[in-house]
Amino acid sequence: MRITELQPTPTGAEPLDIPAELLDSVLRHQSHLASLVASLRAAGLSEDMVESSVRTLVDSYADELTVAIRGMMKAPPHG
Repeated sequence: MRITELQPTPTGAEPLDIPAELLDSVLRHQSHLASLVASLRAAGLSEDMVESSVRTLVDSYADELTVAIRGMMKAPPHG
C-alpha cells in the first residue's frame, strides 16, 4: 500500500510504500486517530485531556513501530 492510498488521502504526501510488516499497524492507528478525534469532539474535553489522549495513542504507536522496525531489521532485505 502507498501512503496516498490511505483514506482520507494525506494532502501533500509524497508517494511512499508502506512495508507489509507495518501496514496493519498504520491502518489500525489511522482508525484510532479518527475515532479519537470523533470522541474528543463529542466529549468537549479540556486541552489537558486532549493532550493526555494523544500522548497515550502516540506512545502505543511508538511501541508497535519499534517492534516492527526491529523485526524488519533482522529480516533479509526485500528486493
